[in-house]
Amino acid sequence: MNVTCGPGGCVHDYVPFYFGALSPMLLGVVNAKNVDQYDILYFEFPISIVDRPDTVFTNASANTAIPPQFYASGDQLDQLDWAAIDYTKWGSLDEAHRHRRMAEALVHGHVPVTAASRCVVWNDSVKKRVQQIVGNSAFPAIEFEDRNRRHYYKNLELKDGTSLVKGPGEILLHYNHYRDHVIQNGGKHVATADFKNLTALLAGLRANFGCVPHTAELVGLASANAGIHKQTVDLHTKDVVERLVNLPRYAALGDRQKKLAEIAAYLHDIGKGPKARWTSNGGLQKVDPNHPVGAMPMMAEILTKHVGTVKPNSAATLMKLVCYHDLVGDVLGRDRDERQIIDVVDDKDELDMLFVLGQADVLSLQEHWWDQAKADLVYRRCLAAI
Repeated sequence: MNVTCGPGGCVHDYVPFYFGALSPMLLGVVNAKNVDQYDILYFEFPISIVDRPDTVFTNASANTAIPPQFYASGDQLDQLDWAAIDYTKWGSLDEAHRHRRMAEALVHGHVPVTAASRCVVWNDSVKKRVQQIVGNSAFPAIEFEDRNRRHYYKNLELKDGTSLVKGPGEILLHYNHYRDHVIQNGGKHVATADFKNLTALLAGLRANFGCVPHTAELVGLASANAGIHKQTVDLHTKDVVERLVNLPRYAALGDRQKKLAEIAAYLHDIGKGPKARWTSNGGLQKVDPNHPVGAMPMMAEILTKHVGTVKPNSAATLMKLVCYHDLVGDVLGRDRDERQIIDVVDDKDELDMLFVLGQADVLSLQEHWWDQAKADLVYRRCLAAI
């Protein structure tokens, strides 16, 4: 039996440890897209840590409005809900169950990392990085999770060992890869492309939303999360476009920026397709936090095979807008780090386009989610930093 120290904060002057490996807290950290899951290390400590005189433990998460029960003796470990602690599914049965899963050991002050029995890492590449960092210093054994003791949330749809949610590093790698592909391969299908250039593509999307295979796949595609996504993806997309072109921030854009922002609005959700992905779910699209970056290979195909010529800087900006269309909304409403906006945009034009696209998307989902005062503050801070 081990106690795991995962991603979390301290409770006052106490260092928290979780009795289980997978926890709702980790899932929240991963969903926030502020860190790549492969960069999270777990330190496992022997269960005997609860017998230390400076340690107490709880039968539920310690930072709740209604305090949990506190214990100070290892003889009381049977008071914990071990079935909940060992629960490996993503969700919890109810709110109380979620808190019981996060029972904690709280050690006052400080615990040296050398007291851990092992350090669990994502894969061999991460193991080598950690070994390089620690060198010859005293350090726990570096190992991987095993099938009977899970630590990380993996992508069960692809079953390829990748993270359930891609973090900022992975998103950037995918964006760079497909952007470079477009820059290197653009213009090779001029004779067979459906559209001469981006101007023609925009005209085509305005006339017929399903004019490229990737948007055609969204027509009639309904969401399993009907509480938020009340419209099919195609109708939501058209609503985003309509809202976009009527926003004051859009009116202030230059002609080129207007064109790119509108095309991005038409294409921003193509990563939710194709429909074949959702056959096993009755044809209903599941919540997919990776759909913005999942659109990148589709964008590469559109800009190399369906559009004859695209200027490299326009391709890069358009792909960026689609890849990061959720970023502003996540910063405002999901605690995503606003530093990512500063890292992503190259200039004021891109910042303006990213904000107007994010606003249109949020307004289309739930108008009250858009906090204009907060958005203005974030925008000004980002503008000052780029």
